[in-house]
This record gives sequence, structure tokens and C-alpha cells, in this order.
Amino acid sequence: MENQTANQGVHQIPNLGFSNAYLVEATPDSLILIDTGTSSAGPKIVSYLEKIGKKPGNISHIILTHADADHSGSAAMLKRLSSAKLAIHELDAPRISGENKKIKETNGLSGAILTLVGSLMKVERVKPDLLLKDRDSVGPLTIVHTPGHTDGSICIYKPCHALFVGDTLRTDGSGELKLPSSFMSRNMDELRTSVEKISKLEFSMLLPGHGKPIAEDASHKVREFVANSHR
Repeated sequence: MENQTANQGVHQIPNLGFSNAYLVEATPDSLILIDTGTSSAGPKIVSYLEKIGKKPGNISHIILTHADADHSGSAAMLKRLSSAKLAIHELDAPRISGENKKIKETNGLSGAILTLVGSLMKVERVKPDLLLKDRDSVGPLTIVHTPGHTDGSICIYKPCHALFVGDTLRTDGSGELKLPSSFMSRNMDELRTSVEKISKLEFSMLLPGHGKPIAEDASHKVREFVANSHR
């Protein structure tokens, strides 16, 4: 998938492990980084930049699909190295900056467990430069607010080409679409509404935060997923 997407101006950064991060070629000399993986992913992202003949300074923007540590863990480090503008939806921004101390906004027992886990994790806080809203633009990309997994979760749309979905959707081992765990999500009803929202967009590739990207006919597969969910 790395080579296939790179030929279309989108790179999946390899060997990050648990979560995915992507580069979008905004111009020949300007890159947009989507998500930063865990706190250990930063050096791997820098190494990949070197492999394709780029430097951290080529990154103009870092966009986070949401504030969870497995997607934002290297944001502070990469912002320092690149001087890129860090962008996140306004509702998730307080968790990145440290104004909201909770690792995750969830309810009940899951919320209590994640609060305990958060107290044991060391995630470097960083102040965002851009607070995003629905329909904002960052270079060639459009922001789509898709709450549910977190209040400020977003998808990032490269019109008629690609949709980066963060944890709004993921794929399993066979490449089939699925929702994220209800245990790890803020509001499943909101999440399903968000999936219906993105099913109205047209895109050939779907690039999830977890699992293998879908390289062809992805918007049709999302519509099928929504239709099957209502049966």
C-alpha cells in the first residue's frame, strides 16, 4: 500500500506498529502529516522522510484526527523538529494542550480505567496552532467533523481521492470495515451518524488509523457498510 498510495501523492508511513500515520504531498516541497503515532513513532517518521528525500522542515502542517495518545504521541517532538503548524479540532484541543487532564472522554467503568491508565502514561503536551471546525481547509484537504469516538474526532478529505478516517472507522485482518470499540469510544450513536455523514462523500481510498487502507472503490464500500448496519 505504501508504494501504491505514494504514487498518488499519499504515503502510508511504514512500520509504526499499532496505529497509522500518513503524508500528503500538498506541493512538491510541502507535506502534510496526518497523525503522529505513539510517542515512539517520531524517529520512524523522520527516517521515512529521509528515505523519500525529504526533511522534517518539509512538513507544513501536522493534522491530528483526534487527541488519543496513539495518534498524537509524537506531535510535540515532530512540531519542534519541523516548525509545522499543529492542527486539531477545537473540541479535542484541550487534551493535547493539557488543559483537560483526562486521557480519554468516556463514560462509566471504561472512563475510570482510562483515567487510571492516563495517570501512568507520559505524553508530552503541546499547544495547537490551528483549532479546526467542520468544513475548514488545510491546503488541499477539507476537515469533516465526525464526533463519536471522541467529541473532536475528524476525518480529512482529499476530494474525490482519499478520506483519512482516524478512528471513525477501521479495518480488520481481512480488510473489512468495522466500527471502533464501544469501550474506547465516547458515543456510539454519534459515531454511527458520523459514518453516515462520510458515506455521502466520494473517494477512491480510505485510510484508517488502525488496519489496512482500502485502495479502491472505498466510498462504495462505506455505503455498503452503512446499508448493512441498518438491516
